[in-house]
Amino acid sequence: MTKRNTKELILSTSLALFNELGEPNVTTNHIADEADISPGNLYYHFRSKDDIVIHLFKRFLTGLQPLTEVPENSALEAEDLWFQLHLTFEIKGQFRFLYRNLSDLTARIPDLGRAMRGLLMRERQAAFQMISGLQLKGSLRISTQEKELLVDTLLLVITYWIPFASMFDLHRLEDGTTQVKAIARVLQLVTPFLREPERSQFTKLAFEYLEQT
Repeated sequence: MTKRNTKELILSTSLALFNELGEPNVTTNHIADEADISPGNLYYHFRSKDDIVIHLFKRFLTGLQPLTEVPENSALEAEDLWFQLHLTFEIKGQFRFLYRNLSDLTARIPDLGRAMRGLLMRERQAAFQMISGLQLKGSLRISTQEKELLVDTLLLVITYWIPFASMFDLHRLEDGTTQVKAIARVLQLVTPFLREPERSQFTKLAFEYLEQT
């Protein structure tokens, strides 16, 4: 097996184990056993488990970064917010281990903590621009104070839906059910501020998501 393939094998194996068992419950020996390589081979590619976590976070960030780049002062359709949410929850579901033990991971790995805080700020700005874009389009009516509170609440749900699900319905993280319910929650948060026909459209979307659970 080539050097590149071995590194990819370690990363893919680690991601699967972290997601299934939780990162704190996985050791480098577990990863090496599952990947059918020696511990020495693993350490040739990665200095530690934290190093693997950082590499996986960078991969996660590469996928999520484009979703945080929402143009300023652009009129947006309600469907734009729905599509943004769907892609965001999808990629977070793929790297859900990062959020299952977020506080522990960021405390243990300072570089990850700084990077995650930077990501949260970009996500908040993206959410703010999305809501502002709906305002500009005339699809949404909201005061300045309400918008600040709504954006923070959206960020809270987008960040902590995975640990919430881990406490109440852990096995449903695997089949994507909790992802569907989380999207429905966000849609319902935005719905009261929408005007027709977007309000009815979002209500219908939220119920359609719930019907999948």
